[in-house]
Amino acid sequence: MINSYLPAWPLHPDGVFWVGAALVLATLTGESVFRFLKWPRLVGYAAAGMILAAGGAGLNVYELQNSARAIVDTALAVLLFEIGHRVNLRWLRANPALLGMSLLESALGFGAVWITLVFLGFAALQSAIVAGLLMATSPAVVLRISSEFRTNGQVTERLLLLSALNTFYALLVCSLLLGMMDADGPQGAAASALHLLYLLGGSVLAAALLAWAVNWVERHFDFRDEGGALMLVGLIVLTLSLTRMLNWSALLTPLLAGALLRWRSPRPRLWPRHFGTAGGVLMVLLFLILGLSLNARILLAGGLAAALVIVVRLVAKLAGALAFGRVSGASWRQSVALGLSLNPAAGVSFVLALSFLGSSAGAALHPMLAVAFSAIALLELLAPLLTRWALGYSGDIAPGPVSRTTGGSA
Repeated sequence: MINSYLPAWPLHPDGVFWVGAALVLATLTGESVFRFLKWPRLVGYAAAGMILAAGGAGLNVYELQNSARAIVDTALAVLLFEIGHRVNLRWLRANPALLGMSLLESALGFGAVWITLVFLGFAALQSAIVAGLLMATSPAVVLRISSEFRTNGQVTERLLLLSALNTFYALLVCSLLLGMMDADGPQGAAASALHLLYLLGGSVLAAALLAWAVNWVERHFDFRDEGGALMLVGLIVLTLSLTRMLNWSALLTPLLAGALLRWRSPRPRLWPRHFGTAGGVLMVLLFLILGLSLNARILLAGGLAAALVIVVRLVAKLAGALAFGRVSGASWRQSVALGLSLNPAAGVSFVLALSFLGSSAGAALHPMLAVAFSAIALLELLAPLLTRWALGYSGDIAPGPVSRTTGGSA
């Protein structure tokens, strides 16, 4: 009689239990490194994922579950829309040297990684894939550090701009490389070019529709309130679903939409950071999933190649920032800080690597993508610390105690 309602022993926790436990561990780790070490919380989130992965709860990056991929895509869409809106493209007209800086640091980063991998014996096209996906400076890391440490100054604004621009370049280059992999002869090359035009045209159209919808909804909702923020997240998620159904770029669309919205209204809108609680949870899950996927085994898989890629990429981006630093109006100190702060790589590079895994030649790319995933894992843990130090070195982080709050406007 009693056994009819008592639980069976031993207990078997379901997936919801483990998700909750992972969120608790990630939050505790993130808050601990932030309060006691003054490190970005995202380092703790990713470290928590790696700790769980070491205990056997990791995710297979080569066979990532659809649910985990959906969370990553949604979180990145929110972040890319946010950083797109933070970027004032009119600044490029007033200071064209910034455009030159972005093109040079991206080109130098691509070239340095490509030459290094070819020198190590990898195929030219496969080396270009890794170089392309590592062009991007992680918008997620840049936004989190900027918000958590209340950064304010020339280096922060330039970092946001360059992060958005080199992410745009990386998306274009990787889309082109994906098409080249499937091209076979002149007809294949023509089909690849048409596919790229379809992807870009569709993404621009979807971005314009999203920007128009946000502008219309803003007349009826206050985005500083939770309800308005949820409406905004809903619009972004709907657009994300539409782009995936139509095979448009799920990453390029929100980035362009945010930039278009800012272009129409030079004054930035005020809304909760990451659009409220829902967006905040997505950010934690994003770095947690990255940590679960890019575990210690992945870290070691890339070996010496991944370490060399990280070093040459750092030097290349620093050189690009220094070359145009004084011309663009930055001091030597600010230029050094900007070049060092450009190094984080996380969500965007991770998703771009997954897109190559899902291509027709995905299986043949495993050895090369092992280098990419290893480099991303190392940069996810170490580069945010370098960025945080560089922003402090430039004076963009005010001296004094770090705020323990996580709120703020974007």
